[in-house]
Amino acid sequence: MNISGFDLNLLLVFDAVLAERSISRAADRLDLSQPAVSNALARMRKATGDRLFVRLGNAMVPTPYAQGIADPIRQALTGIRVALGASQEFDPANSQRNFAIYLTDLGEAYFLPRLLERLNRIAPGVRLRTLPMPSESAEEALRNGDVDLAIGNLPDLGAGFYVQRLFRDRYVCVVRRDHPSIAERITARQFAAASHAIVTPGGWGHGIIERTLIEHGLEPRITLRMQNFLVLASIVATTDMVAIVPHSVGSQLSQHNEVKLLPLPIAIPAFDVRQCWQERFHDDQGNRWLRQQFMDLFGK
Repeated sequence: MNISGFDLNLLLVFDAVLAERSISRAADRLDLSQPAVSNALARMRKATGDRLFVRLGNAMVPTPYAQGIADPIRQALTGIRVALGASQEFDPANSQRNFAIYLTDLGEAYFLPRLLERLNRIAPGVRLRTLPMPSESAEEALRNGDVDLAIGNLPDLGAGFYVQRLFRDRYVCVVRRDHPSIAERITARQFAAASHAIVTPGGWGHGIIERTLIEHGLEPRITLRMQNFLVLASIVATTDMVAIVPHSVGSQLSQHNEVKLLPLPIAIPAFDVRQCWQERFHDDQGNRWLRQQFMDLFGK
């Protein structure tokens, strides 16, 4: 393919449709009209000789050819953005930049209230977008440049990544405040006899809760498996069930629900909450600024 006459703006449209799986959402992301996005996609289809996307239900699904060129195009676009912005100072007070962050639902509850309060004061034009932690291929998901930061109980990553510790967290037990048999501590016998609610998260890190219960022979006591940590507090507050959550988020949940936090009668290792970024973003001024906000607010 001779790219001398190829409109490179078409690659931005391709990347947006690939990410959003929708013409309308891609148009919103690019601040374009839907007809403009459809027209650009038609031009790229003609240039490549491939359909690129086919409609499946409500989603635009990439063809094998589109899937094959997706990563090289995304990496090239990321490299261009970083190269053009490398020498530019980042002015948070006047910036309109969009930042994307991998966060679990727990992370959203813990980090976003304080972070947004600060950004509203010092960077009112900056916009955030949170994405769910990918359950597999963590390194690949970070490497492709979809996000500026990943924050949480992250796995060990290979070469090409920077990782910075924010704070040390531990797990605690959550029970309802007026539990009929559990007062200011929960014994190992009470813990083993209780019905347990657990979260089987699709992201990283907290699968150790279920594994530990199974190792202690308590799998039969798991009576509820959920997808969301934040709903746990309301479930525990209205039942005699117990649950395990990180202390950082549990302390917030206990302020708004009729639950209390107690030390665990079994051992689950503490863990570091860290922020991670891809090597090529290390010197980007905006990324450095965002990392510093997390460190200022949550670093210990």
